[in-house]
Amino acid sequence: MSEQVRHLAARIELRGQNADEIAARSAYLDLLEIQPGERVLDVGCGSGVVLRDLARRVGSSGRAVGLDYGAEFLAIASELAELLERIELRQGDVRALPFSDGEFDLVLAATVLRHVPDGDRSVAELARVVRPGGRVAVFEGDTDGLLINHPDRALTRRIVASGTDDTTVDGQLARRVPGLMLEAGLEDVQARAFTTIERDPNGFYANLCDRRAATAAQAGAITDEERDRWLEAFHAEQAAGRYLAAQVQILTWARRPMS
Repeated sequence: MSEQVRHLAARIELRGQNADEIAARSAYLDLLEIQPGERVLDVGCGSGVVLRDLARRVGSSGRAVGLDYGAEFLAIASELAELLERIELRQGDVRALPFSDGEFDLVLAATVLRHVPDGDRSVAELARVVRPGGRVAVFEGDTDGLLINHPDRALTRRIVASGTDDTTVDGQLARRVPGLMLEAGLEDVQARAFTTIERDPNGFYANLCDRRAATAAQAGAITDEERDRWLEAFHAEQAAGRYLAAQVQILTWARRPMS
């Protein structure tokens, strides 16, 4: 297994352990009304942070299926899985799901679609594999909604904008999901925003801020001198106990019509 995948999985797990992330995950899964005995699909399951919560909620008579494009991530998800007897892991592409029509009571894509080329058409695939009356949900961060406490506001805005333009396929996808669900024939479309906050300078978003500055310089959005100056001030904020970062995330969910 590659060191890069191990490192990324560790970062995903670190994010999943953030207290605000745990609270948001519990709240949005409550909104999806998961019942014991249901068959649910976690698309882009990664290391299995959300999948493990789904397995707890479906109970001993239910099934939580985790799908990921990468076999190495599925191996890590298997290593970390609890209640393995309730979990099934499959390799596949969200744009062409390896399932029959109407197989699931709930299909969830959490923090994955903005990384998928042509991710718009994935929503129709999510709708296809859910049963009539079943639910489709997308939980996705908006990369322009990365909030960072930093004294240089103008430079921070440029770094955040570069995060949208240069680090994901479509950092604003979350804003369009309600419309995409309507186009896919879903009904009762609802949306709820969650903002997760971090003050631990060793946390997931702290590392993300460092990487955003580096990526912005590599992409030419800022100069190397601006990167170094921004990071020096950012680390000074952390050392002084003033660090705060937050991420706006949106849950959009809907139902497949009964007919």
